Order: sequence, then C-alpha cells, then structure tokens
Amino acid sequence: MDIKSIPSIRGLNLLRNAAPLIRRPLPRLQELVQKKGKIIEFNGGKHQQLFFISDAEAVRHILKTNKKNFKRSPVIKALKPLLGDGIFISEGETWKAQHSEMKPSFHEAQIRSYEAVVREELQDLIDSWSTHKMAFVIEKDIECMMLRIMVRSLLVCDLELDYTEIVRHQNDVLEKTSIQTQKIQAFQQSFRKRAGLPPRRKKELTSATRLAQIATKILEHGRSHPEKCCFLLASMLNQNRSDASIRDAILNLIFAGYDTTASALSWTLFALANHPEEQEKVLTEVGENSISVRDITAHPYTKQVVQEAMRLYPPVWSIHRQSVEETSFCGYQFPANGYFMICSYTLHRDPEYWEHPNLFYPDHFLPENMKGKAFQYIPFGQGERICIGRPMAMMELQFMVPTLLQKFEFSTNQSKPDIKPGIIIKSRNGIRLSVQLRG
Repeated sequence: MDIKSIPSIRGLNLLRNAAPLIRRPLPRLQELVQKKGKIIEFNGGKHQQLFFISDAEAVRHILKTNKKNFKRSPVIKALKPLLGDGIFISEGETWKAQHSEMKPSFHEAQIRSYEAVVREELQDLIDSWSTHKMAFVIEKDIECMMLRIMVRSLLVCDLELDYTEIVRHQNDVLEKTSIQTQKIQAFQQSFRKRAGLPPRRKKELTSATRLAQIATKILEHGRSHPEKCCFLLASMLNQNRSDASIRDAILNLIFAGYDTTASALSWTLFALANHPEEQEKVLTEVGENSISVRDITAHPYTKQVVQEAMRLYPPVWSIHRQSVEETSFCGYQFPANGYFMICSYTLHRDPEYWEHPNLFYPDHFLPENMKGKAFQYIPFGQGERICIGRPMAMMELQFMVPTLLQKFEFSTNQSKPDIKPGIIIKSRNGIRLSVQLRG
C-alpha cells in the first residue's frame, strides 16, 4: 500500500487558524474537512501533534479493528482528579471488570423498572413548565431532572440533595477540562516558557472536590440505609468493594450518566421547535393516550426524530485516543504515541454520508437509509467502549419527547444556535424556547 502524506496544518497556517478554531471551532472544522480532507494533522511542534479524524473507515480502525493499539488520551486523563479510576477513564482488565459489573443495570428488564421514577420526574418538569408564560432557557431544568432520575434509579431513592449545586459544579468541571481550555492553557504555558517566565500554577478543581464530597455522602447514605439502595449501588456494596472505588463509580455516573442525555433532550426539543411539522408527525404517531416505556418500540418515527437530533447535535462531539504503536490506515502512516481526535460532529454532517447533511431530516434514519452507517453515526461512540448507558438514554428520550409534545407546543426564534463545544455540546447562551400548553 502506498503511503500518502497526511494533509497538515502547521506553522503560520496553524496560527492563522487558531483564532477561528477558538471562536467557532465546529464550523471551522467543517470548513477544514471540506478543504483539506477527512484526516488532518494539526502540528504545533514537538509533542503538539493532533490527528483529526472525520473518516468512517478511520473511525472503524481506531475504535474496533485495531482497538488494542488505541488507549484513552491524556486529554481525558485531565478528568482523573474528578473520576479517579472509574469506568470513564480506566483501561484494560480494570475497565472490563467495571463494565461487567455495571452492565446488568442497563439490561432491558432493569431499565423498565425505572419507569416510575422517570414518569414522576417528568411530571414535575411538566408542572413547572406549565407556569411559564414567556420563552425561557430550558437546559438547567432538564439537567436537574436527568440527574435526579439517574440518582434515584441507579444509586439511592430517598436522599435529599441540592441538584442545582451538583449541576453547577459539573458544568464548572466540564468548562475547565474541555479540550479548548486545555489547548489554550498549553499555549499560555509554552509562551511563558519561551518568555523566560515561570509556569503558571494550575488552579485546583474545587468543584471536583465538592462533587467528591457529594459522592461520599451518597455512598455513606447507601451503607447506612441498604434498603434504600438502588440496583447498581446495592450490587457494588454487596461485593465489598472499597469506599474509594465505589466513590469513583458514583462520580463517573454523575459525570457521564445524565448530562449527555440532558443535552440530547434539549437539542431534540430545539430541533422540533424549529420544525412544527415534525411535532405534528410525532403526535400523529403516538396519539392522545398516555405513553409507557413498553410503547416506545411502536413509535419508530419518534425514534428517528431523536436520532436525527443527535446526528446534528451529538452530545459528545469528539472522542480522544492515543496510539500505542506506529500504525497505518486509510493510506496514511501514524506514529506511536500519536494523539487522535475523532469528530462525530463533522462526521455526522458529511455530505458524502448524509443526503441532507445540515438539515433536520428524520428520514435519514429509515432502516433502508442506515445500512452500512455503523461508523458514520456515533453519538454514543462505537466499538467495545460504546456508551454502556445507551439503552437507558434512548428509553428516556423516546418516552420523554412524545410525552412532552402531548402537553406542549414548542417554538423558538433561534434558528442557528451558538454552539459551545466543551466536553458536551451545549448552547453558549442557552436554548431559549417558548413552551405553550396545548388546548
């Protein structure tokens, strides 16, 4: 196989791209994919190389075919002060053991047992939204609801917590550990070194400390009230695991167990607010009767709507890996210890893969249109480390979206939101919707 030269952005060209990549990273990355190709090397000098991946076959190679050669990236390891050795950043046999332990909590029968909690929390949200007369930002309400569902379904069912505080600290951690923040800090430290200045001390993640205290509170409550433990926490306690490992597991759930689904629901409602005809199609499909979790398989169009929203706004827009050994794929040679960023956002909007790449078009997800797209559509990741909570997230979304549409009509004057791509995709100024009760 002939080895090609990887399209590269370096030197002055990299400096010229720095500002637009910081100001509007996702649109700029789309432009670069169209101009340079689906695989691009960003080369800032020694130890500052990043291989950007927006090619489905390359994604298959990294996440499945040659997965043993790609470990979690140091970009993710920045979260270790918060997540410890939990499932989100662990590797090898440790990860396999954690995955095996958590998997039963996300089996279909177990997920159905969460319906009462989901229904109760969603009703509280509906009651709250029914009082709004003006357009408002929806994310915080949704984030708190999803967090309460996660805690009450998987950990403890009766513990009073300040969920608004948890969401605030979570968002602070996401902001301070995003790849954008890390790259800016790395550039600042490099500049200080060249200028002969001492390195700036890294600020402690005080939010991470507070989240660890909350995780300890949940653990201690579970140990003191075993009858109030939910399935997952009870199983961890029954295995006599150390407090540290259980606390790490709780922190990993808080980090990855609610915010991605909250993002998916927020963006789905945003997309529907801009497409009232799609709201009517979902309502026609589900009818007027109360929906149950068992009903969701009978509503394929609703699922297509959710999938399409996650195509346009994948909650986790990038996946990071580091190569262990030198490797080659897609006609290119890559070094050992290379940093790779798979970009689901650009992958999901590639005109080669999608008929209407930048439009909200749920028919993308008709069965006949999805053949061979396993690595072109990766909102939950792909391969061995695909998100373990995917079945629960899809259950929640397919239940919540039509239930909310039965109660409310959504509209907005925001057609093109200002996306803020931290670790999780959010809106820079909030998703502001008008939520009107149906007559």
